[in-house]
This record gives sequence, structure tokens and C-alpha cells, in this order.
Amino acid sequence: MAVSRDSPPGDGGGGGLPRSTPPPRDSIRNGRTLQFVIFIFAAVLLVVAATFYVASLVPPRAIPTDKLVFSSVALVDRNASFLVQSESGGPYLYGGFEATLVVNDFPGPTVTLGPSESIVRVSIGPNAYRITWRDADGDGAPSAGDLFLISGDGTPLPSISAYEFDLQWQGTWTAKSFWTTG
Repeated sequence: MAVSRDSPPGDGGGGGLPRSTPPPRDSIRNGRTLQFVIFIFAAVLLVVAATFYVASLVPPRAIPTDKLVFSSVALVDRNASFLVQSESGGPYLYGGFEATLVVNDFPGPTVTLGPSESIVRVSIGPNAYRITWRDADGDGAPSAGDLFLISGDGTPLPSISAYEFDLQWQGTWTAKSFWTTG
């Protein structure tokens, strides 16, 4: 005699065992979520690596020194002037100096300091600037009492700007002066 199996209605003939439903997938195991997390992590890693790479391309600035010290800057008609306040260990002849003007954190090209009363022109962005020094004692070297003038090229310095003047001696030390225009 054959045993008949009567399946309850709606049962797909599973042998009378209750149906099991698959467990819900955890959202972190969802393939798309995992791909998104990996993408974000890779993007952040790429930005950090690019930042370090770009920072490594910027040459380090020379260490400020007390071998040549500038006075405070005086602004006259929106042009800057300052004196060499003190000098030690010199004389340092003008031909060994290179000057850099930085305006709003944008450095201009490094230029060689010319002889007394000469004008060195520097362009930074759309603006041109003049760097001049006056050798008060005529010794051919920036020394105490000598004057530096920084101006626009035939115009006053642009307003609302931050300036830095770096005077570097043969790549070994740098004298610096800072000011802003209102």
C-alpha cells in the first residue's frame, strides 16, 4: 500500500518542512556599500599622497639670521622702506645676495641684488615691483644704516596685501622683513 503524502496548500512539496527565509544581508557586506567605502578610502589616500608630493616640491626656505637685521618697515605713500639695523660677521658684498619678494604668499623670482641705487624689477602675477638699496657708507655691502626701498613699478604698492622681503647670502642665511599695506 502506498503512502500518500498530502502537502498543505501553498507548500511547494518541500516534504512537510517549514520554509526558511534567507537571513537579511548585513549592509556592510552589501557589495555596493563595500565598493563605496573602498572608493572613499582610496580617494582620501590619493589626496593625502598628492598633498605630500606637492609639499615635497617646494624648496625649504633658508633659516633667518641675525647676521643682517632689518629695522621696522616705514610706509610712505604706500611704498616700503627699511634700514639695515645691524650687521655682524661681514662685510657681505652686494654681489653675493639674492632677493625674493613675496606678496600674499606668492613668491616672485629670485633676483641678484644690484649695486647701490640700481633698480631690480620683479613681477608677481599682474603686478610689477622695484627693489632698490642705497649704500649709505659706500662700502659696497649692505651694512648698518643702508636703506632698502620696495615699491610698485611706477606706482604705490597694492593695498590690502601682505609682503615679505628675503635677502639671502650665498644660500646660507636669510635676512627678512615683513609688512602689510592697508
